[in-house]
Amino acid sequence: MTLQDVQTWALNANNSDYARAVGRYPHLTDNLDLSQVPADLVMIKQQLPLDGFNPFLSKSEKAYKATRRKIIAAVKGATGEVAKAKERRARMDEWAELLIAAEPHAVTSGADRKPAQQILVPIKKLADIARTQGVKPSKVGQDWLDSLSSQLETNEWTTLQRALKRLNRLRHDEKVLRFLPPEPFLAAKPRRTENLHVIPPHLAEEINVWVHNATLTEFDPVEQEYVNQVSKSNVDFKLAGMRKFVSTLVRSGEFSGDLHKRLQDIMTPEHATAVVRYWVRHEGQKSHISARTAYDYLRSNYGVMAHNCVDPEPMKSHLKANRFLREGKKASNDMSPECRKFCERLLNSPQQITTFLSMHVQLRNEAQRLLEELSSEGRDPTSSEIDSIRQLGTVAAICAIETRGAPIRIKSALKLVFRGPGSTFHLPSGKTKHATIDLAPEHTKNKVDIWAPIEPNNLNGLEVILWYLDKIRPLYENHEASVHLFPGFQIGDALKYRTFLSWFKRHTRAAGLPMTPHKFRHGLASLLLQRNPGRWDLLERLLDDKAVTVRKNYAWVNERAKRAEVQKFILDLSGVPQ
Repeated sequence: MTLQDVQTWALNANNSDYARAVGRYPHLTDNLDLSQVPADLVMIKQQLPLDGFNPFLSKSEKAYKATRRKIIAAVKGATGEVAKAKERRARMDEWAELLIAAEPHAVTSGADRKPAQQILVPIKKLADIARTQGVKPSKVGQDWLDSLSSQLETNEWTTLQRALKRLNRLRHDEKVLRFLPPEPFLAAKPRRTENLHVIPPHLAEEINVWVHNATLTEFDPVEQEYVNQVSKSNVDFKLAGMRKFVSTLVRSGEFSGDLHKRLQDIMTPEHATAVVRYWVRHEGQKSHISARTAYDYLRSNYGVMAHNCVDPEPMKSHLKANRFLREGKKASNDMSPECRKFCERLLNSPQQITTFLSMHVQLRNEAQRLLEELSSEGRDPTSSEIDSIRQLGTVAAICAIETRGAPIRIKSALKLVFRGPGSTFHLPSGKTKHATIDLAPEHTKNKVDIWAPIEPNNLNGLEVILWYLDKIRPLYENHEASVHLFPGFQIGDALKYRTFLSWFKRHTRAAGLPMTPHKFRHGLASLLLQRNPGRWDLLERLLDDKAVTVRKNYAWVNERAKRAEVQKFILDLSGVPQ
């Protein structure tokens, strides 16, 4: 069955709403004809992820989710899955008896103890999936869920984990316990495919040692320490590359976890064949790495091997003709496909360009609106209201720094110090009307100086930062004791990157242009080069990056801008007014 069959089914069922939603599937994905798209729910959910809202394709996140929901419902109806699910729910089996036994516990925790059937929803979801697999309650567990992991969306996985936790809490009831396994359900293992639990402990420890050896730089005999150590992201990537190789080797069945084997026994051409073959076999599947990542991991591994006196050349020569890795090498020499798609769509939309460049003002205005509402109501804000305003204001200030000052890496921006002897962000003073970013090489990833002014009356960049200092920064509990422009929740710390990342993604999505800080930086660079083709010097200064890196990532933008210039000249030849 294809989506064309699904649309026909919806029309025959007089459900034009579902039929229209199915008709939008090509527009939301890769424009294949409906007759070419299998009515495969797992594939469709992967193509339309829950967090897949794209402002260039849907008018709002709410509209995207509604369309997605209708497409999934139509597929379930056309394939008979709705009828099958209804039949499963009607079964009188051990799952039905377990749900009956759990029902008395589906009440609120307050003094009135009211019925709350939603408490059973995760357990019902677990029952439905288990019934499709023919699995009884006594046979469920983390290993079984692990085997289904690649078929489950993140929200489904979370729901099933919640079900196991609730069943654990009901073990005191004998009527429930008699259906469950003897031992409580264990906590979930990480979902990443290079999970550490797959790697034998002695090899996991050896990987740490190898990467440590590979990331040490110059040794200072006076201070008795290594200086100029590589960045944490570099260390993390090398760890990920080595762990991925070993965990894949275990999963491939070519290594049984022999305690006598060391890393130097494992990093061989023969084992590399098994690893790459496994990657190729699972290419394009959910939770499996791309050719680009595979190539980058192996290239990283070669360096780690060399630093630990293991010659990588035999492995490198053995794999040099592999089609998968050659594709990965080609992809590695360009911007990632996801970032490029974001930039291409941004460059094609004047409306989104305006949203992008004015994000700091939009978010400032939203936070200010909430503050004014509280003031007019004459009440103190709740903790959740403070949190929302703090998030909006902080993201607004960072966006102002990035677009009106310099697009420094977010980790560097979060660590800006605005008072004290080590200041890296200078506010306007009596002699200067502008603020200044002033980062020494030790504060930047590329080990370069960054100096950038933020002028007043420059599309409200400085004004938003000063507003943040006045209205938002005092909402941080430790703001007075902190020297950081963006104080953290622990005394002395700057705001954590992971915390800010979740805020940034949430509020840029709400503003109509969902992105990560990494895409934000790429987007700004692409806009600059499109307006100024061939000005690689501007781009190098904007990003404070190496010329070779800049040209590698943005060559396509420059070629595209040059092509537009050529077309204008051709139009001039015709004498037709533009």
